[in-house]
Amino acid sequence: MAVSTDKWRCNISQDSMTATLLLAEPKEGETITSQDITLYLRANGVLFGYVYSEIEKAVREKIYYKDIVVARGKKLIETQSGYYEFMFSLGEIKHPAIRSDGSVDYQSMSVIQSVSPGDVLAVYHPAVSGSSGMDVKNREIRCKPAKELPALKGSGFDVSFDGNTYTANMEGRVEYDNFKLHVRDMYELRKDLDLVTGRIDFRGDVIVHGNVTAGTYIRATKSVTVDGTVEGATIIAGGDIVLKKGIQGAGKARLTSNANIYADFIEFSEVKAKGNVEANIILNSTVSAGKSVIVKGKRGAIIGGSNYSVGEMTTTYAGNRAERKTVIASGISDDYDKRHHLLASKAESARESIGKCKKEIEMIRDIRITNDPKDVKDAKISQLTRRLKRDERMLEHVERELSEIENTINIGAGAAVVVEEAVNPGVVVRIDNKEMAISSEMQHVKFYRPSGSSTIEVTTI
Repeated sequence: MAVSTDKWRCNISQDSMTATLLLAEPKEGETITSQDITLYLRANGVLFGYVYSEIEKAVREKIYYKDIVVARGKKLIETQSGYYEFMFSLGEIKHPAIRSDGSVDYQSMSVIQSVSPGDVLAVYHPAVSGSSGMDVKNREIRCKPAKELPALKGSGFDVSFDGNTYTANMEGRVEYDNFKLHVRDMYELRKDLDLVTGRIDFRGDVIVHGNVTAGTYIRATKSVTVDGTVEGATIIAGGDIVLKKGIQGAGKARLTSNANIYADFIEFSEVKAKGNVEANIILNSTVSAGKSVIVKGKRGAIIGGSNYSVGEMTTTYAGNRAERKTVIASGISDDYDKRHHLLASKAESARESIGKCKKEIEMIRDIRITNDPKDVKDAKISQLTRRLKRDERMLEHVERELSEIENTINIGAGAAVVVEEAVNPGVVVRIDNKEMAISSEMQHVKFYRPSGSSTIEVTTI
């Protein structure tokens, strides 16, 4: 007698990886078999992964009115794509430690990751193929194909026989970007830079582990790091300048960076950076920053000199109680707008001239328009081509300068001077082309010039 399955219940999990069955007690004279169960499961869409041991157990032990697992899908084993394990930090280290008094410990700072011959730079872990799965409805769950990464290209390293381990073969600075690995030349002086050594001019990074004495000169296409104190020297860098113990320039020092300048202290020096200038104290110096000037710490102060940033300038104290004249300035002058307008006009004129040259060349080449002899056409085209190249070079130069000025104007839109503790008398605050002389002490203030306003506003912070 066929068994009645009206009261049986089959449930398939939401992910279709498990099926359970609840059996009802058969009527008198009926017998449940394993085949009855498998036929019922098939009729209810369970087509794969039968757990026959559970099915047979349910029949043998007469397990009724209880959910039993009767089918399980085959789990997907995910593919693991190939990846690189780098033995150095990706990106530059630019985060000095903060001391207990809130000042910045620039001695803990580094912008260079140096390596020696034999150092392992990277290890490649090849892709591991996975395997497809199957749910209880007999539907395949496909795994993604294994993806390998390209080999690293570059210089300054050797590759193991299996192609998976990259080892430095020279001393230098390690750099990585988009599967390009390089160990660059680095000049490392393990003593003072004095008048005997005199001058360092290097294409790459420079590290001086000692002091830099007065009258010396350093120029590097990348960063310059000095572990000791800098005196009246000249340092020019295409990258960051990091002075871990600061600079006492005696009015003769000059720092110039196309990026940022970090120093424990800056005294009696001329400092210019396209990016930020950061220090614990700036004393009697001429400072210019294309972005921000930041002086932090419980005793952080800007005292004396002329200090300028395009963007926001932040300091704990400004000036001193002796009312030392101190200029702190932020923003841009009207000259930037004038220069921007002039360059925009030049760029438009160059584009018009380029378009005209190209059109004239096309007309000369079109035999339907002109029947001039070939040598005459060639001469005209040669002259126009020279003019075209001249105009294209000029447009490239103008657009580059225009982009730099637009970037400066955008940074200058956030111009402000923030003094977290006290501004002393003798301080002169300048925002854009407006000026405010401080005649009495002010505390916890921000100086700014609202858009369209002709005066400097002051707000408490």
